[in-house]
Amino acid sequence: MTSTRTAPAAAALTATLGLAAASWVVAVRRMDGMDMGVATELGSFAFFVALWVSMMPAMMLPGAAPAVLRCAHASGRVRAVPLFVVSYLSVWTLVGVAEYALYRPHGSLAQKLLPPIAAIDVPLALAIVGLGILIVVAPSSVPGLAPPM
Repeated sequence: MTSTRTAPAAAALTATLGLAAASWVVAVRRMDGMDMGVATELGSFAFFVALWVSMMPAMMLPGAAPAVLRCAHASGRVRAVPLFVVSYLSVWTLVGVAEYALYRPHGSLAQKLLPPIAAIDVPLALAIVGLGILIVVAPSSVPGLAPPM
């Protein structure tokens, strides 16, 4: 990588991770009262969106850092990165709005939207546990989990 492309990539990464860190500070301060698990109410739409928008950069930007670097590296300019980050976070904001619209309070050991059906739930749970064990014991046997050698 040439130095002309390294500087924008470093600036983009620093800004992205800085935004994520600042978002963690805001999200932690706003989380007061949100520690009741499934019994936690979402609050008003405005409260939920404000919390969601402050939480998404904190949670999602560190994982998006490689894509941010590719964006900065491909363009050679930092200007392309804000559009990418805003677009990325906008999609996650829409996911939050959809979640708020679909949310229905539920009790413990209950499915979120569908009634329990043991004939489906038990085999599915066993398959998930089996997959988890397989991932621990032989990760290379799970397609797409390990990079090709």
